[in-house]
Amino acid sequence: MTSDVDESDSLRGEAVDWLVRIQAAPRDAVLHAGLDAWLASSEEHRKAYRSVERVWRLTGELPSAAPSTARTVVKLPRVRRTRRVWALAGTVLAACIAFYFVPSLKVRLQADHLTGIAEVRQLVLEDGSIVHLDAASAIAVRYGASRREVQLLAGQAFFKVVSTHDQPFLVMAGDVTVTVKGTAFDVGSSREGVAVAVQSGTVEVTIDGGRRGALTLKQGQRMLVDRRGQVDRFEVAPEDVASWREYRLVVDGATLGEVVEELERHHPGVIMLGDRDLAARRITGVFDLRRPLEALHTVARAQHGSVMEISPYLTVVSAASKQ
Repeated sequence: MTSDVDESDSLRGEAVDWLVRIQAAPRDAVLHAGLDAWLASSEEHRKAYRSVERVWRLTGELPSAAPSTARTVVKLPRVRRTRRVWALAGTVLAACIAFYFVPSLKVRLQADHLTGIAEVRQLVLEDGSIVHLDAASAIAVRYGASRREVQLLAGQAFFKVVSTHDQPFLVMAGDVTVTVKGTAFDVGSSREGVAVAVQSGTVEVTIDGGRRGALTLKQGQRMLVDRRGQVDRFEVAPEDVASWREYRLVVDGATLGEVVEELERHHPGVIMLGDRDLAARRITGVFDLRRPLEALHTVARAQHGSVMEISPYLTVVSAASKQ
């Protein structure tokens, strides 16, 4: 279930992260050694770095240089360094258009209901079922004579389903389908995969059209189906299911990448997290979604990372360089 596009975006994010760190500390020998090792690890890494560096040079802020000269550093006045940072911000945002804007446009065309950044909304469907939409989320609703269907197009949604005798309620997210009759549960789609958590009642989860059979989740259980189709189960306190409805982010062993993705729904800008090792580190805690940058600084500091606010629209999270 992984894609070459996801891999390319991840590598580009790592390349941007290295470029920002090198320009912020051009004399850091340890940092340069780390970049050299990263570049030497694969041709895909070198291509990603050359691509980011080439676009940055086109802004006129870097001199033309051979792609292999990663150690080339040009001393420029502070004002020009500031201009370079802003140029990088524009470059990164342009590079992210295909990843962020185009899918968003497609979602807008398909969605019956959607929310913006930092917006949480409650909806009542025609049968009386209640849907809470997380920030930057979207659903399409299809009700028929025999069953009720909701497709989660992006983000997260919490459902309180009204029970009927003859119409099951289905929520579809990617290759995952959740079937219920009357219960309360949360479904979220992220870069990690699709997660289902049950606050009350019981739900049935099928994957890839039900070829694996149905999996049952009960109150206080959470399931994550990752992009490779692997299934993991966890225990969760029922009162913490969909805590985002109260602008609380409650995580227990979530990856830093998952936390950043949720914070990004509540922050009006792109948060770049290019370091894979940092993204995979586990976080436990409770954070205020009304203060996403404050939460971001807290989780980064706890994992010995750093946060660089390049502009209101671009924030880069990096692993702290070793001294």
